[in-house]
Amino acid sequence: MSETISPNRSELLRLKGKISMAKKGHSLLKKKRDGLVMDFFKLLENAKDLRSEMIETFKQAKKSLTKTRILTFDLELKLYSKTTKGRNLVDFQSKNIMGLTVPEIKSEFAKRDLIERQKTIYSSYTMDETISKYEDLVKQIIVVAEVETAMIRLLKEIEKTKRRVNGLEFNILPKLEQQESYVKLTLQEQERDAIIALKKIKAKIDAKSN
Repeated sequence: MSETISPNRSELLRLKGKISMAKKGHSLLKKKRDGLVMDFFKLLENAKDLRSEMIETFKQAKKSLTKTRILTFDLELKLYSKTTKGRNLVDFQSKNIMGLTVPEIKSEFAKRDLIERQKTIYSSYTMDETISKYEDLVKQIIVVAEVETAMIRLLKEIEKTKRRVNGLEFNILPKLEQQESYVKLTLQEQERDAIIALKKIKAKIDAKSN
């Protein structure tokens, strides 16, 4: 250590400044980590509810499709799907959570017009119900995908922030404080040596005077 650190006043001031900055950075990173963890658990609870709703919608949609296939021939379903069209738009944007950019998926599903559907020979109430449920399912899948992707991003950022906090707490700060302690002790020894030397000089001067 003595080979890399110059034990002088300016070095001590430099180390004090670095320690102060490191402590501030450590405090801010801990707050950021804690904030990210809180946001993650909020998203986790939301994701559980959304996924449960999505699974329930899937079951209802599947049940509705089974009923429709019982009441309607598969050929009619295929013909109907080709004669009706919906306008589906998905736009990928982003939002900010604790300084972290996470995806935000904007979706717009223009439902097939019920009156227009009923004009076709292939349309039926069960078919309309099935279409409506699957449209709802797709919307829910998009919402779940957005939330779960945000959770993955948050987890990565939490791990990254945690590594930085630990690096400061267990590596950088102890090293800087050890260097500061070394410089302080060395300066104290130099001061003691200087005082002893001055006392000896004074003693010699006094002896000559006598």
